Amino acid sequence: MCCGPCAMWPLERLLEDGVDVTLLFYNPNIHPNVEWQRRLENALKVSDHYDVPLMIKGCSLAEEWIKRAEDGRERCRYCYMTRMDCVAQEAVKEGFDAFSTTLLVSPYQDRDLILQEGEKAAANHQIQFIPYDWRDGYRDGQTMAKDIDLYRQKYCGCVVSLEDSRFSEKIAREHEKIALWECLQTGDFAKEAIRYDKDNWEAMKNANKEKVS
Repeated sequence: MCCGPCAMWPLERLLEDGVDVTLLFYNPNIHPNVEWQRRLENALKVSDHYDVPLMIKGCSLAEEWIKRAEDGRERCRYCYMTRMDCVAQEAVKEGFDAFSTTLLVSPYQDRDLILQEGEKAAANHQIQFIPYDWRDGYRDGQTMAKDIDLYRQKYCGCVVSLEDSRFSEKIAREHEKIALWECLQTGDFAKEAIRYDKDNWEAMKNANKEKVS
């Protein structure tokens, strides 16, 4: 699953059809770490709401996406490939018959790339990939997410999409508030909050260019 809100409509449909569903949260593309934690909390809420198992793997990994900041569509391909391959591998390991992705509910994702990488992962791991089309239920899914008080994010996930979001400054302030609240709860003020701002973002991109050259 890519996020809680996008899981709502697909889960409703799958469970209505009597499908035995297990969720996997593997999203290294979500940056910064405070955002990854927010979306993981959503995944846990959805798992509890529908009483379906949830597997959690990995963590927030920004470096590989920063390396590909200028790659456009190929960066998105890498993102889909990374996650599809992990899901296919885990599905085989756990003995499932097939896998799919909640990315297929969103009209804002690159469906063609998702299907290509899903089929590749399926072939590589010898398991079936099911190319659902849930896009007609996207808006209903967002309403359902609101009904159970899920956090609904305003950018896709990676640092590049965050920088491109017209809500980037607002999101950065939200991240800072959450990080401060966590410090107040734990008393660990030495822990530096991982956050986004334009100066840090430009510095990260420039540092990566220097490494490459």
